[in-house]
Amino acid sequence: MYAHERSDCRIDPGQIGVYTTPAAVRILVALVRGAQPPAHLAVITGCRRGETEPILRDLRQRGIVVQEWGGYRLTRSGELLADRLLACASRLFQTLYGRPGSSLPPMPLVAEGVLDDIARLTLPAYIEAFECPERADPEILAWMRSNNHISETNGVFSLTEKGRAYLTFLDRCSRTIATIDRFNEFFESHATSGVPEIAIKEIGDLINAGLVVDQPVNAEQGFAYYLEIIREAGWLHGVSNYSLPQIAAAIWERAVAGAEIELVITPELAGVLWEEEIVKKGRDPAAFPTFRLYVSTVPVTVGLTVTDSALSFGLCNPDGTYDTVHDLVGRTEGAVRWGERLFRHYKEQAVPIEEYVATLH
Repeated sequence: MYAHERSDCRIDPGQIGVYTTPAAVRILVALVRGAQPPAHLAVITGCRRGETEPILRDLRQRGIVVQEWGGYRLTRSGELLADRLLACASRLFQTLYGRPGSSLPPMPLVAEGVLDDIARLTLPAYIEAFECPERADPEILAWMRSNNHISETNGVFSLTEKGRAYLTFLDRCSRTIATIDRFNEFFESHATSGVPEIAIKEIGDLINAGLVVDQPVNAEQGFAYYLEIIREAGWLHGVSNYSLPQIAAAIWERAVAGAEIELVITPELAGVLWEEEIVKKGRDPAAFPTFRLYVSTVPVTVGLTVTDSALSFGLCNPDGTYDTVHDLVGRTEGAVRWGERLFRHYKEQAVPIEEYVATLH
């Protein structure tokens, strides 16, 4: 079954509002340090225990926290969400208060310093005001002026450096929270600790993606949705730690057709592919100048296929095995650019397969 990607995905303020109230932010900050009993969470939020319970219930229903042994802890997706929210908060704090990263105060104080700003993530009027100051509500415009977010020349408004940073915060943080919330089950059921920071930092670019469950009925059927992405590709870049015959055949079909193909694979996979797809089949790599294989020198913890029109992104299960069934698939320009950045990260840390194979003899 396919849960197709959305061509447009507006952020519902109610969707992310669960995470942006002062009490919720304080709870997330506290839980980053480890499991906490309800009484302690009530103290640090400055609320009575009866007032924190609805917040904890909402976070539990969203799969962000779990209750066990008389306390609460973050889930795997909760850790990801809290980490990204607080990373955005830290960058904004540096911008607003002019502090280099090395001199940041403890995270609880950083969060307290930008609580009002985090709350504005649920107010679309602020993002709209930063995107087009001329149309801003007069009250918001006055606030932007007083905080040096805009300058005015001959009646024309423009964002200051501080204003551009604030818009980046509003946009990136809201999309990041919404993306993690939307794909909560995907992130919760997979290992994210080894995913490169470059990908996690801008995970909000996948907000318009869809979760594809590409479960083959039998070996002959194969992975229909994934194979469709390969067969329609004008060019294809990929990162992988596994291969299947039907996937290899589809990729070679595109290579023969002249499509530019670059793949980064693991050392474990390199020897097998070279033997099975090059040596045994008598293929001369020189006959396919647009087809290039690279061997990664760093651990590969993702599955990535990015083409001129689509992105397919998968992760490993918690036990380290790759999940061949669940992928996030996007067809927006933002998703494709995100995939290309991740591909370049791995390619820059890889060697041509010819060099790697030469070391085996």
